[in-house]
Amino acid sequence: MAEVKTKKPNIKPKKKVITDKDISVIHTLDGKEQIELVAAGEISLLPQLAASRPARRADEKPLDMDVIIESVARSIATTQDQYKCIMFTDLVGSTEYKRRMGHTKGFMRNRVFCDTCERGVERFDGMVVKRLGDGVMAVFESAMDAVLTALMIRRTIEANRRKLKKLIGPVQYRIGITCGYVKEIDGDAPDYIGHAMDKGARIESVAKDNQVLIDEIVYGLIHTKIRDYSEDIIIGPPRNLTLKGIGVSTLYEIAPKEMGLAGSIGSRLRQIFR
Repeated sequence: MAEVKTKKPNIKPKKKVITDKDISVIHTLDGKEQIELVAAGEISLLPQLAASRPARRADEKPLDMDVIIESVARSIATTQDQYKCIMFTDLVGSTEYKRRMGHTKGFMRNRVFCDTCERGVERFDGMVVKRLGDGVMAVFESAMDAVLTALMIRRTIEANRRKLKKLIGPVQYRIGITCGYVKEIDGDAPDYIGHAMDKGARIESVAKDNQVLIDEIVYGLIHTKIRDYSEDIIIGPPRNLTLKGIGVSTLYEIAPKEMGLAGSIGSRLRQIFR
């Protein structure tokens, strides 16, 4: 007799209903809480995105603004003015580069540039006050040290331009330098405020690619010393530019002699055909 095959009924497995009993809170090794979800014999860890503390009222008493104002005012009032040389650096096109190449490569490009700036600052006895994501803000006791730092950054990047281009793409940057009185603000990390800080940032923002700009204050402090570096450093002609929120300032490009001024036609052509 032929064997009769019976068709197995197509029974779909029942979906497991997750109940409160399936959820328990455990402590991880680092002390943070996560939700342990037990389902279908497997354990899945879900990130705890909800608040770990009990719900609180949204209309709680506001912070004491008088205390905040008094603390800030005391910090500013007890700080003496200091004369510093300020340098701002900026990596050109960071946002666009991250959009095209991804944030990992973008981070690497920014980090390489910022580390180069920081090591240059340290070599000439300056201090990096803070990193600005795609650049640094640094202070120096000497205007000449700030200028030598900027030129060291330019020489270093130029000497490694092909290597950098293969690794992280083209590296274009801007540097601005000024001097003036500032106040050092105490905190977990030192910070500075003052007109010179704003002016340094504006000078950097009007520089062309790979250009180092100094203002009339820095020029007045270093132009006689430049004679000692006449074989190594050149200064471009003065240009009167309006800096946003600052006013008209006389700016000078400064560059290693062997490289030439970044704003010159010859330098621009070299950038195009490099």
